[in-house]
Amino acid sequence: PLPPPPHFPAGRIGVAAVTAGPGVTNAVTAIKNAQMAESPLLLIGGAAASLQKGRGALQDIDQLSLFKTLCKACVSVRAVRDIVPTLRKAIATAQSGTPGPVFVELPIDVLYPFHVVEKEIGGTKNARGLQGKVVQWYLQNYIRNLFAGAWEPRDVSPLPVQVPLATEDEVGFGGDWDGFGGWLGQV
Repeated sequence: PLPPPPHFPAGRIGVAAVTAGPGVTNAVTAIKNAQMAESPLLLIGGAAASLQKGRGALQDIDQLSLFKTLCKACVSVRAVRDIVPTLRKAIATAQSGTPGPVFVELPIDVLYPFHVVEKEIGGTKNARGLQGKVVQWYLQNYIRNLFAGAWEPRDVSPLPVQVPLATEDEVGFGGDWDGFGGWLGQV
């Protein structure tokens, strides 16, 4: 008789973190393999800063569209407070039903500390004219929204894991298990 089919241990998931652009595109083959093998996998990919997406930033491509057909879910985190809930949901999605890969995009401004982001995109402190003051207001508002609620406690308890296991009848290991009328073992 055949040995029982191997299965991914319950509650386990593969995780890969890659850089934006080429790091993400180089992961396509691995993600396709995880999809075909029905392996739960969380791919975390970097991305250009949210304000620069779609504006010609270095290594800025539409990464979500790249993985849409390969992953069970593709999502981009838009605020620091959403990192933990998004990763929790992604892990649960990768493990639920038919296991498979999920992709979470983390723009660089979501990953950096507040003081770094404020320094880099906070604008000048001495804005001149109406246009300068509007730009300054917009950037400060953007930073406040990006970090709003970031320091509130989040649920970090273990996720429940439910792994469905097929019975022998569902798998079809009755009688003609080799698919050749049993003659393969008689040669």
